[in-house]
Amino acid sequence: MNHIELRVAATQLGHQEPISIEPDGTIWLGADDDRTYLTATQLKAVTTKVKELETAQAAAKKSAYKKLAALGLTADEIAAL
Repeated sequence: MNHIELRVAATQLGHQEPISIEPDGTIWLGADDDRTYLTATQLKAVTTKVKELETAQAAAKKSAYKKLAALGLTADEIAAL
């Protein structure tokens, strides 16, 4: 998971900016001098949300490919788009 995915998931779960994400995946909210770290349960919810978003994105991509193929585009043409 990259930092962008984690940030999107955290905001979709209602966490407010500023959101900071450490290289090890630790997420904290607030200013640098007033940090509020997410609990283990909150972190698990964020990672679960990332997986849900990835699954939804993959399904949307698959659907788009099917629609484009139904229009007569080849796999190479679809990839070029």
